[in-house]
Amino acid sequence: MTTNLTIKGDLDPTIDIEKFKDIVANYKGENSFILDVLSKVKKYNTASAKQIAAVVKSYDRDVEYAKKNEERLARMVPIKDGKGEVIGEVVSIKSYPNEYDYGRSYIYKMLIEDFKGYRVFGTIPSFFLDEDIKVGDFVKFNAKLRQKELGFGFYSYPSKGVFVDGENAKIAKEANKPVEKAVDTKAEVTRELMDFLSA
Repeated sequence: MTTNLTIKGDLDPTIDIEKFKDIVANYKGENSFILDVLSKVKKYNTASAKQIAAVVKSYDRDVEYAKKNEERLARMVPIKDGKGEVIGEVVSIKSYPNEYDYGRSYIYKMLIEDFKGYRVFGTIPSFFLDEDIKVGDFVKFNAKLRQKELGFGFYSYPSKGVFVDGENAKIAKEANKPVEKAVDTKAEVTRELMDFLSA
């Protein structure tokens, strides 16, 4: 279908046209932008240089996100409800109008990807706001944790917050990697339980 694809405009030489054709022929994802462009390309066998560049860029971003998410899910553990420590990367920050306005017009909330694999959401405490916290920063603090579903939960009453430098963050992330050991331990406990029940 795309062997005689008509391209409108000047295509950036760094864009892989064969990759675009492969995406057109084999795409199985759910990105609505990509699906919309591909449906038009298949219908008219025409694409603009900008559409091709945007689809390839969007596709590459989705692949990179899927890879990171797979790594995150591989090291994920359930959130233990109650007091705990959060250490991870700020993934997003959102602002909401503050109805009560205790010196601030907005309430700021952040999503943290903890190095244990799960994500937690909650209000940014003043000790981070005063230091101009931003997406990409690594932080560490104590808080009350509550799991909503596997991989996601909320934090409240944060205290003892500090920024973590990149090198320490890397060490902390590495420290939370051994998922295989946890799986082996679970299998071991299950085996012991089965032996006990069958005795």
